[in-house]
Formats: sequence, C-alpha cells, structure tokens
Amino acid sequence: MQPQLTFALATARHEELLDRASAHRRRRRAAESAPRPFWEGLTLRPATGADRSALARLAELDQAERPAEPVLLGVVSQRPVAALSLSDGRVVADPFFRTVELVELMRLRARQLSRR
Repeated sequence: MQPQLTFALATARHEELLDRASAHRRRRRAAESAPRPFWEGLTLRPATGADRSALARLAELDQAERPAEPVLLGVVSQRPVAALSLSDGRVVADPFFRTVELVELMRLRARQLSRR
C-alpha cells in the first residue's frame, strides 16, 4: 500500500473511533442524569419486630395511631414510607413522600394475600 493511503485510512479510522467514544460518553451521561423510576428501589414486605420504630415514626409523621398488626410495609430505597394494616386496612404514610401509587399497590398486594 502507499504510505499516503495508509495514513488517510488510519486518520479516518481514528476519527471514527473518537466519534464513537464521544457518542458513548454522551449516552452514558444522559443515562446517569435521567431520573430513576420510583419503583426501582421499591419493596413490599411484612413488617417485623425490627420495624416497630419505623412504624412509630410513620404514625407520628402521619399524626395517626400505629397500624394494627399484621402490617405490610412499603419501603423505597431502604426507607419505610408507608404501612398498611392487613387486619383493618388502615394506612400510615410519610406525608413528605409521594405515596399515592405505593398505597394502591399495597392494597392490591393485601387483596392478593387475603385470597390465599
């Protein structure tokens, strides 16, 4: 091959790789800055004895009594934000956190559990 042709091909390939790397960095930055979905860190689980303080905190924030046991606990990013009593259906929730959809999901799960 001729040296000028080899140089032109190498330069073109180098520019192509730089463009691809730049596009990859832009996509990665956009993915990192995009808001995470609400449900990404969501867990619904039965409350245990270890959750008594969290239930008391939720009841205090909601200015209500602690829910009667058994309780289904809604946890988002490892933070309890809502609790639903499976015996009477009462809910206590963190008023500083959007819990409308979470409570509906908890009610749905409670209906599923009651069918068993």
